[in-house]
Amino acid sequence: MSEAKGVDIIMKNERDLLNNKFYSTIVYIFNFFITNFWFLLLISPFIFYILYAENISKPVVLILSITSGPAITTLFSIMGKLLREGEINPTRDFFHYYKLNLLQGLLVGIILNILISIIYFDIIYFSSNGQKELVYTMFVLLLFVILLGFYAYPIMSRYNVKILFLLKLSIELLIKKFHISLTCLAVTIICLWLVRVTRISLIGLLFGASVICYLIVKVQKNTIDNLEDIIKEKYKNS
Repeated sequence: MSEAKGVDIIMKNERDLLNNKFYSTIVYIFNFFITNFWFLLLISPFIFYILYAENISKPVVLILSITSGPAITTLFSIMGKLLREGEINPTRDFFHYYKLNLLQGLLVGIILNILISIIYFDIIYFSSNGQKELVYTMFVLLLFVILLGFYAYPIMSRYNVKILFLLKLSIELLIKKFHISLTCLAVTIICLWLVRVTRISLIGLLFGASVICYLIVKVQKNTIDNLEDIIKEKYKNS
């Protein structure tokens, strides 16, 4: 009887463990979906313009793209909370962080998007004139700005710092932690490649941004955590 009872207890514990894992997985999927939905909704003017405009205007693209700054920062904020605490309220937390990140997210988004736009149009210009060396140089600069964003947005999502210090800190980390920078880039490319190869574009659309931000936050966790003392020292007399 005691052996049978022991087996029943073990089986019950295994079922509970499986149920907990299943429930946890469903909750994570739900959180990724809802936060990704709000992210897409906030940048929808930019998306719809790119998809449906007959004649795309460069100034309009640049203006609409600034909405991405606060949205991306918010996504990093909420994914950071999910990673640290294991749970979130996807809608309430999303708009709470959006309000906190709105102004600085706009400013940083404007800076990075202007840089990306200038470099992109330079690539087109130099390519049309057959200036391959300058095209390669512009691609390197474009990669640099993209990698800069991989640090600027996560840092801004976690800490309240001035923009010049944010950019300085992001550049330093980009160089000192170049392996992490490349890992974040690789994670993004692999996720996009999987979506394309497996032909799950709808799933990629519904979950992609949240999942990519979550993975980047996970890769950068120790690096971002270690900035706390540096930032406190910087602003201790403020």
